[in-house]
Amino acid sequence: RAGRIGGVVVFAGDPRSTAAAVARLQRASAVPLLVASDYEWGAAMRLDGATRFPRAMAAGAAALGWGLEETRTLVREMGAITAREARAVGVQVVLAPVLDLSTTPESLVIGTRAFAADSGLVGSLGTAFVAGVQDEGALAVLKHFPGHGATGVDSHHELPVVWLPGAYLRERDLAPFRTAIETGAGAVMVAHVAYPGLDGRSDRPASRSPEILGPVLRGELQFGGLVVADALDMKGAAGAWDGAVAVESLAAGVDLLLVPPDPRVAWDAVVRAVRRGELTEARVDEAVQRVLRAKARLGLSHPSAPEPASTGDVVGDSRSGAVARAIAERALTLVSDPGSVLPLSSRSPPPVLLVSLVDSRDRSSEQRPLADELRRRTAILEHRVIPLSDQATPKVEVLEPSAARRGAVVVVADFAHNRAGGRESIRQWIGSLVERGIPVSYVALADPWVLRDAPPGVAALATYDASPESQRALARGLFGEIAIAGRLPVALDEERPPGDGQALPRATGCFDRAHLLTDRRAPGFDFGPVGEVLQEGIADGAMPGAVAMVGFRGELVLAEARGRTSWGDDTPEVRADTLYDLASLTKVVATTTLAMLEVEKGRLDLEASIAAYLPELRGGDKETVRVVDLLAHSSGILWWTDLYRRVGAEPPDEAKRRALEEVFALPLESAPGTATVYSDLGILLLGEILERLSGLPLDRLARERIFGPLGMTETRYRPGLDLLPRIAPTENDPWRGRVVHGEVHDENAAALGGVAPHAGLFSTAGDLAVFAQFLLDGGVSCEARLLRGDTVALFTSRAERVPGSSRALGWDTPSEQSSAGRFFSASSFGHTGYTGTSLWLDPERDLFAILLTNRVHPTRDNRKLIELRPRFHEAVVRSLFGDAVEPRTERTVTPPSGQDPP
Repeated sequence: RAGRIGGVVVFAGDPRSTAAAVARLQRASAVPLLVASDYEWGAAMRLDGATRFPRAMAAGAAALGWGLEETRTLVREMGAITAREARAVGVQVVLAPVLDLSTTPESLVIGTRAFAADSGLVGSLGTAFVAGVQDEGALAVLKHFPGHGATGVDSHHELPVVWLPGAYLRERDLAPFRTAIETGAGAVMVAHVAYPGLDGRSDRPASRSPEILGPVLRGELQFGGLVVADALDMKGAAGAWDGAVAVESLAAGVDLLLVPPDPRVAWDAVVRAVRRGELTEARVDEAVQRVLRAKARLGLSHPSAPEPASTGDVVGDSRSGAVARAIAERALTLVSDPGSVLPLSSRSPPPVLLVSLVDSRDRSSEQRPLADELRRRTAILEHRVIPLSDQATPKVEVLEPSAARRGAVVVVADFAHNRAGGRESIRQWIGSLVERGIPVSYVALADPWVLRDAPPGVAALATYDASPESQRALARGLFGEIAIAGRLPVALDEERPPGDGQALPRATGCFDRAHLLTDRRAPGFDFGPVGEVLQEGIADGAMPGAVAMVGFRGELVLAEARGRTSWGDDTPEVRADTLYDLASLTKVVATTTLAMLEVEKGRLDLEASIAAYLPELRGGDKETVRVVDLLAHSSGILWWTDLYRRVGAEPPDEAKRRALEEVFALPLESAPGTATVYSDLGILLLGEILERLSGLPLDRLARERIFGPLGMTETRYRPGLDLLPRIAPTENDPWRGRVVHGEVHDENAAALGGVAPHAGLFSTAGDLAVFAQFLLDGGVSCEARLLRGDTVALFTSRAERVPGSSRALGWDTPSEQSSAGRFFSASSFGHTGYTGTSLWLDPERDLFAILLTNRVHPTRDNRKLIELRPRFHEAVVRSLFGDAVEPRTERTVTPPSGQDPP
């Protein structure tokens, strides 16, 4: 067995091949192997497809801005996820965390790998990571003892020397290691750095210093665990020859020799040293015992190798990505913004010129996530990549964008380290932009110290990493979709010490969920007139009850439930969380929004013939109908027919097939684009197109692409029986011979199994409030960005397909007899539902109003809501702005025919 390895280090691979390789090695070894890997920012550092966390300094920035304990929880979960993914591929030893202090901008070898410059913060976050790793049965390795952060020399290439007094090192650099050791860390990695202040030697690294590993580490810090040398193939470890390095390291107190240049040479040298008496057997036995204790701690009494097929459910789990996202978003730091450049507008996004600065020596920089995220938010994006080099000066003339001449904003994303040359010409160019009044944001992604020389007048930000999640967080922060509250964990200069930074609140609305579930009247407004309108409507018999919600300037200012779900004093009272059949609001909440998403993906062409997606229509009169005509209700397709009688009592799939055949066969009522006729049947065809584009049924599409991402947990087709007590009933329906309760009221939708593009959704006012604010905020919500602001604007502005029509794409806009009343602005958009529901939004006033009723209960002949709706909306606007508000100026509008009744 002489000379056999005791462990391996994994440097790269995918989960399946890594697990397979580790399994083969374990089976080939007579003694279970220690398997280690550098997983400082998660297993993704060495393992393709694993969860990629931001570098440690991002957590330091988050802790200073958002709170230490919350960040420790995230970092502990980061450690646990890293260990779970490591164990899934057979790695038991996590070579992390880095407990060095990042105290000098010249220390590129450490830099953002460290949590911070403050020893207390580093120790606290480091122990959280260790706890997470060791909770999951792996071994964390503290590095690089006694601290590598105070030198700009890279120990991979030469021996660094830290010229700091011993007392200073003990108080500052050793403190995080002391904290982690006291809380149970099982292993320490020793640096190939010299510390004359600790052992009086400037020509020998700590990894070969018995004074540092004995009296300091084992004595003062009382460490009894495994001592690991940093990789012995690094130049900082070099001695007389490789064998001597191995012997001297072991004699000094190292227990595990990591990556010697030639393991056989190291083993031979150790054996000869013992035989010559240069190295005692007791020292070797001590080291072996610590290695064996570590293996026992890891459950390696017998080889345990993962099967490759078992890695898929663990590595890269989507839930783990939420932790990475949270750290990245909380790390985002606004160092300064003297010109109030941020946030950029989500509702009217400006053109953006993105200039990515990359180190010409580093080909690993990946700038696509940031460019892709910005492209989702603005209709115009120019992206230029500029390599920085000491040998060449970037030609800034190539940066003069056409976008800048159109009033663009400029985002300079610096992916390079502070030592990269060629920035001076970039700074001069940025200065010229600022002088011309062009807004500029300068972002340090790889190295916060590049902000020391950021030109004055720019918005200066740091992300501390260029991971995909950090780039996505940056895009969200630039557009105000998340609050920016991170703080510098290092000093940029004397004027910007650790803890410096500015807070930038979230620019888009984010409701307190509790306010969506209880009655609420925000102070400062008199909503008495709104309550009077609702009460009068109930007393007059317009509806048995109602829920009203109003959002204004990103805040929920009114949530009010009145009356009962049915007529009679013994029926349930309406509550804020009562579910209503939305009827035709389904058209805009689900179908129109799905169409927006497909347009952004480039899969749905508004100007294409519908026959391009529905080949059954080729050669007929409907081949001249365009997709945009379906949305603008200008297709000429009959507005409604009794499909439910024509398809009979067929299963949903068969009923849908027959219903489509009926619609395909109907002749056009008018030439496309010549008349506005509100058409359920046209929307039915649009829904079929969306299903064919995605290969998924409509209910699943809406759930996965809208309701889930927006957190609309109450919105659904076909609610279950368990929700029946919360659902308002609708009509006593002659066709079905009963009161419809908990199933869709619309007969055609019912015949299709309760899932249809024109009707079928049930929801609460609270969920609709989330949806409304999402649109007002330009396609972004608390939970996610789904749409660009220009896409929202395109669909919610008057389409003008037919002169004088009030229709937008899917939506309606105010007209003389509009249910929105007289005071919603001309830029407003909204929709109503047959059962008695409505939703109107006014982007000019940052306002939405929701009114949910079941006015068809017990009969659809009740039309009193027609008069009540405009009074309700006028009362809302007057409650917010007073009696002095002026009616909008109307444009001439031709009332559309075939409108869905109230």
